[in-house]
Amino acid sequence: MKKLASIVFILSLSIYTQAEICKIYGNAGTYTGETLKLYTYSDYITLTKKMIAESPVDDEGYFTFSVETNETFEAFIDLDVFVGYIVIEPGKEFEIVLPKKTIRRHEDIINPYFKPFEFYIHILNNDHTVTAEMKKFDDFYKTGTEKVLKNPKHINPGLFETEIKIIDDSTSFCENPFFLNYKKYKLLDLRVQTIYKNNKAVIRKNFSNETVLYKNPAYNKILKEELGTVLFESYGDTLFKLLATNAGWNMMSRTLSNYDLCYNQEFREYFLFINLYNEFYKTPIYKNNIIDVLYSSEKYLKSEFTLTAVNNFLDNSSTLITGNSSLDFRLPDNETYMHNLSDFRGKFVYLGFFSTDSYPCKKDILLIKALAEKKPEFLKIILIFKEAGTARIKSFLKDIDTKNITILHSDDNGKVIEDYNVRAYPTYFLINPKGKLTLISAPGPAEDFEAAYFKIKQEWKIKQARNNKN
Repeated sequence: MKKLASIVFILSLSIYTQAEICKIYGNAGTYTGETLKLYTYSDYITLTKKMIAESPVDDEGYFTFSVETNETFEAFIDLDVFVGYIVIEPGKEFEIVLPKKTIRRHEDIINPYFKPFEFYIHILNNDHTVTAEMKKFDDFYKTGTEKVLKNPKHINPGLFETEIKIIDDSTSFCENPFFLNYKKYKLLDLRVQTIYKNNKAVIRKNFSNETVLYKNPAYNKILKEELGTVLFESYGDTLFKLLATNAGWNMMSRTLSNYDLCYNQEFREYFLFINLYNEFYKTPIYKNNIIDVLYSSEKYLKSEFTLTAVNNFLDNSSTLITGNSSLDFRLPDNETYMHNLSDFRGKFVYLGFFSTDSYPCKKDILLIKALAEKKPEFLKIILIFKEAGTARIKSFLKDIDTKNITILHSDDNGKVIEDYNVRAYPTYFLINPKGKLTLISAPGPAEDFEAAYFKIKQEWKIKQARNNKN
């Protein structure tokens, strides 16, 4: 790895052609003493971050990133409250401006829906960068989209074409291939959302026999969000049968090779992964099957980029699967005593995630109390509040007897909420006595959880009795 005086970290992004240095520097005095980090996405489907450079901010506020690359691609600086995007261009030097350091508020720290403010980084020393062109284009795109989609059920064809031309002409002088593809697929995305109705025709014309643009955000957004269910919508009978019988990746890929959308192997691999990715979150019954198919893909995949995306997905998503071990945690109760999930091995755990601001939680807590008072056999009830402090939780639980319930509150960084992928409150899980996930998105107390638990408990007891005989 090559080192320069001002360079802390250099990542070579390609070995196939001569790489050049892209230097990014500036002054950010409010970050003095900290280390800034520059990231890209290692794939645009799972959006897994990959650090490509880092730089300390010196006593005078100066920092420098250097990235060695032979291609243009998007990167970003994660400042927690802000995320600034910049397009890396080989051989260029960019002097940039960053916003003043801002500390995230406590309510934002514990909010699982918090999203940082995203912006294009301002470049001081060059007005003709791909970053500047993308910002300009996106501004026109946003304005035009708002006009076109004002009444999405009744698109005015004349207005639509006028706005498309205005958006297109806004950056007509930039000839950078990365930007031209970004622009092409953003405009195609708008057409697919409005006037194009035949998604298979869109794929044939714009994707099937074109170069796969793994690192272009607009290309991947439309493939993932607008077209990423086409295979199961078009060939569902065949694909679901292959999933149900655990036929594996090779059989699914070979089957799809018979259809004109998927003649091109490189595109077929990538598009099949995208469809499986979306189906994983859409159809819970096939989650385990999809995981198995993707594990079987490694020895067949030709593209290193698709393999990276598959591995990122498996690393990030294969934990919350029925039958897998639950994720342990160590959290305080309202008296600051610490509890581990693993402390309750030997019992079923009904694990609920609560928020003091949630009206459904206020209704459910009374039903949880009633359930706990029945002391169901082998069942321990644990509620984790998203709030890290105790005052609001104690106020929420005022006049409610929780002696048969373990009340915990989240860690300051919300890791347990992230680990369990909690997106709404309340959310429930059922964990068996061996610490395995038995029900993901378990029924709430108002959804006859008690009956579901009784059946699962009885099946468990019968299984244990048989095991003991053997």
